[in-house]
Amino acid sequence: MPKRRWIITGVVAGLLGLAIGATAVAAPSIAAIACPQCYGLSSLGDGVYAERDDEAYHRIVTAAEQRISDFYGGRTSDARVLICATPECYRSIGGGGEKGQAFGRWALRLSPDGANETIATHELAHIELHKRLGSASESVPDWFDEGLAVLISEDARYLNPAGGDRCRVPYAEATAITGADWATFGAVGSDHKYLLAACVVSHWLDEHGGPPGILTMIGDLRAGKTFTELQ
Repeated sequence: MPKRRWIITGVVAGLLGLAIGATAVAAPSIAAIACPQCYGLSSLGDGVYAERDDEAYHRIVTAAEQRISDFYGGRTSDARVLICATPECYRSIGGGGEKGQAFGRWALRLSPDGANETIATHELAHIELHKRLGSASESVPDWFDEGLAVLISEDARYLNPAGGDRCRVPYAEATAITGADWATFGAVGSDHKYLLAACVVSHWLDEHGGPPGILTMIGDLRAGKTFTELQ
């Protein structure tokens, strides 16, 4: 190879190295998803990476995936799962005070407090819905996305037991969430909005035939309808 080409190759490699380094500093979540091993996470197989080699983590993810499959009648997503056993690990991969977080249609991370079936199912529910919606993902408001994830995960913090009214707040109160900005609604640190969202979505499901209604909604949104048209 001519000397000039070697120089160009070296410059390009150097720039790529700087870019990767900048990403690792500015967005550790992205870097950790791309290279879990770089953050001390070991592969447990099937796309699960954990700080500790614990088969319980694999069972948690498998059970969560089964819940998604049971609700939808199958599963289309195949997310990479990062699980931390210590707060230090979770901070190193960009985590904050949340128990877990989904990233688009591709990955999720779980904190030490979120390494359980309920939280894993909640985050996988976001990923599955977004994967099925494709380019129509932005059509679904955040409150619906969150409320549906609560229902699929059967999170007892925000739902009454199945077989009756699932709402733990009056429905008339819960509807306030539908016109609110999810990111700024409620007091800082409060999770009351999850109660409201779960309540409204539970009623929506009852009125639209349960899980099949979600599949119909997804098809309609992908066909170009707006969420408002489906109410």
